[in-house]
Amino acid sequence: MDIDKNQKLDPVSFSIWLTGSILGKTWRVSVKSKPQPDPYNDFGTGRIYSLWHSQLLPLAFIFRNTGKTAVISRSRDGVRAANVTKKWKYDVIYGSSSKGGMSALRQCIRVLKMNRCTVITPDGPRGPREIIKNGIAQLSLISGAPVVPISAFADSYWRLKSWDRFVIPKPFSKITVHVSEPIYPQKITGDNKLEQMKTLIQEKMNDFKLA
Repeated sequence: MDIDKNQKLDPVSFSIWLTGSILGKTWRVSVKSKPQPDPYNDFGTGRIYSLWHSQLLPLAFIFRNTGKTAVISRSRDGVRAANVTKKWKYDVIYGSSSKGGMSALRQCIRVLKMNRCTVITPDGPRGPREIIKNGIAQLSLISGAPVVPISAFADSYWRLKSWDRFVIPKPFSKITVHVSEPIYPQKITGDNKLEQMKTLIQEKMNDFKLA
């Protein structure tokens, strides 16, 4: 697990961090959730936060400095994203469905057993867009940690022409963060628990589209 948050950034990572930080300080954020979970105050809980790859920028900024561990690929874009998130005081585990998956799984289990929260983009690092992969369901079932889907909606934004349709909220936009009730793996019974868990997460994530 990479925890060096004070390393010098390359020019591209620095420009992303600086732009995100400047924009983020203008955003007007409201969070809609039950009393629990509270992403601002979840130390000692061991949850798995699930968010779409396209919403990395606003959610990473909004929940900076909250002690979470992000799972990020070792691709070029992933390394830049990791550099930015470390500046926002996240720990980073490198790995993805295509490379380093087992190592990332073991590290995530260790973090969750320490009652710390992880953050995963289950459609990363290269899609398909907004389709759940096996990794997050496997992690929940093995570790026993609940999955908490989370999403952000901006009333004004730019959307890039990337595979994930990456979202950049515009200055002074109003952002509403929706936090789902946790999905507990202990409630999954019967055969093919992996597919059941994936389906539940997908359904909860899809619900955000109607929010």
